[in-house]
Amino acid sequence: MDIQLEKAAIIKRFEQINDEYLVKAFKNLLDYALRKEEEDAMLEASISKGLSQSKNGEVRPHNEVMEGLRQKYKE
Repeated sequence: MDIQLEKAAIIKRFEQINDEYLVKAFKNLLDYALRKEEEDAMLEASISKGLSQSKNGEVRPHNEVMEGLRQKYKE
């Protein structure tokens, strides 16, 4: 499947649509897809950063983190 041909075919069909609700629904779908791509890229960058920090020894043991949280939020 050639993605460019698929996109061109969808655009042609979309240009024929006059249903306001369908156009809004399609716009919302596109907005969601673009936002998801951005979020996925941010997640990937965050994971890469964490792996790099781990590789460089920039970590704290779990029990140390938990103790710090207990001290910070003790009632």
